[in-house]
Amino acid sequence: MDGFTLTAAERALLSALRERGVPYLIVGLGAALLEGAPVATQDLDLWFERIDDERIRLAAADAGGFWIPAFGMRPPGFGGDSLARIDVVLTAHGLQPFAEEYARAVEHTVDDVAVTVLPLDRVLASKRATNRPKDVAALPALEATLRARDSS
Repeated sequence: MDGFTLTAAERALLSALRERGVPYLIVGLGAALLEGAPVATQDLDLWFERIDDERIRLAAADAGGFWIPAFGMRPPGFGGDSLARIDVVLTAHGLQPFAEEYARAVEHTVDDVAVTVLPLDRVLASKRATNRPKDVAALPALEATLRARDSS
């Protein structure tokens, strides 16, 4: 997909998650970008069905990285070369439970890797519900993209 490039480690991680059957969604502005919105983001937000799924750790190892479980106030995440911009989402404001959103997911191919993405209308619902200043700032671009896509 134009405008979105993954590092080799990110490609390896996303491929390993798929190969191991780990349900995940790309959410946030990364999802919006993949859905065609003219936005920019510095990270890739992944929402997992279960963060205690052992296959996540194994996929991270497959990609040459490692899985850092949640500890105290520290959320879980990935470590290792080129996995620093992947964030793990624990709370998806304004959305239904993971299984319901996953059933609505769309698939995109990025750098020859099939990825599972939250649809743009659901990204918009989440951004509205979160209501942080940076989310509010993105709303006009997301809304305009959705209108343009719906009218064509």
